[in-house]
Amino acid sequence: MENQFRVFVVEDDPVVQNILGATLEEASAVTVFDSAEACQQVLGDSRPNLFLLDIGLPGMDGYTFCRWLKDESDFKATPVMFVSAQDTIEARLAGYTAGAEDFIVKPFDPEELLDKVKVAQRISQEKGSLREQIQAAEQMTDLVLTSMEESGVVLQFLSKVVGASSDQEVAEGLLHLIKSYRLKGAIQTRIGERSYTLSQEGVNLPLEVSVVNHLRNMDRIFEFKTRSVFNFDKVTILVNNMPLENPDFCGRIRDNLAIAAQGADGKLNALEVAEINHRNQQGVLDALDAVRSTLSHLGEMRLNDKKASSEIIYELQEELARSFVTLGLTTGQENHVEDLIKRYLGRFADLFDRGDEQQAMLEDLNRQLAKLSEGTSSS
Repeated sequence: MENQFRVFVVEDDPVVQNILGATLEEASAVTVFDSAEACQQVLGDSRPNLFLLDIGLPGMDGYTFCRWLKDESDFKATPVMFVSAQDTIEARLAGYTAGAEDFIVKPFDPEELLDKVKVAQRISQEKGSLREQIQAAEQMTDLVLTSMEESGVVLQFLSKVVGASSDQEVAEGLLHLIKSYRLKGAIQTRIGERSYTLSQEGVNLPLEVSVVNHLRNMDRIFEFKTRSVFNFDKVTILVNNMPLENPDFCGRIRDNLAIAAQGADGKLNALEVAEINHRNQQGVLDALDAVRSTLSHLGEMRLNDKKASSEIIYELQEELARSFVTLGLTTGQENHVEDLIKRYLGRFADLFDRGDEQQAMLEDLNRQLAKLSEGTSSS
């Protein structure tokens, strides 16, 4: 099919070739090459949507081929995924440095590989529909740089981040900030157990997440080669292409990004507190609803008990009246029994009166709880 997702596999192991081909053939058109050089020869005529590369290839290795694809060819935007037995942070960093989007360790789970390829397919489709928007954004960035000083970019970010309503919005603001300086990299925000990693390439890309999760445990601000990392409690900024050839400009960028990261960290802390308060408030509302439900149930039980007691008293009076006829009591004895019963029924009536007061108190408490619940939910 002409529009089918095309995958170029560069792998010299025949067994792995067969596994990759069998795994991916149902979802994509797969072409297998034994070396990077063999793949290069057909790139002028064929254009894949994804490269799957081994690292240890004969001739040109996978890292070198990936750098060639990203730096010197017409396939800069085509995603690259390494499939390698080298499961170390050094190997992952080397893959990230070369420009790859993901890294899968051999032996791999075929289902996991298929899922990752499907994600790459979805991202590729989304990139195609967003190209015009990206070009418009880059044009807007050019206008911003020509009309604003470097410090103005940071001030603009800080003014906008105050009104941010989510961690995603904060990350998007930081990514726009580093793009304004012609920089590339990744942003990671963290609230509670939730993290969000964003770059020009996409959201939560596995290799970027892995690299940033490793770097976030380093110093507050540190550099290696052209990379700079700014670590705060709730945010990490990774810049991949610091302009070391211009020391003055580079120094100003470091200062501005440190200020921006600190401002973003403060906003993320505030968002986390707001989320915690919201959860606590919901817990209070649920407790109030439970108390009100219990009070209503007690009130209903009280009314039912009062009705049942009244019926029992009425039946008692009727039964006594019938008994006087058959017992053969004297008039004085009947009066005595009747007075005795009336006296105790009077005391029972007093209990009913106090019960009515208790019922009124329960209803008043229920009304107060309803007002409290309304006030809590609106605050």
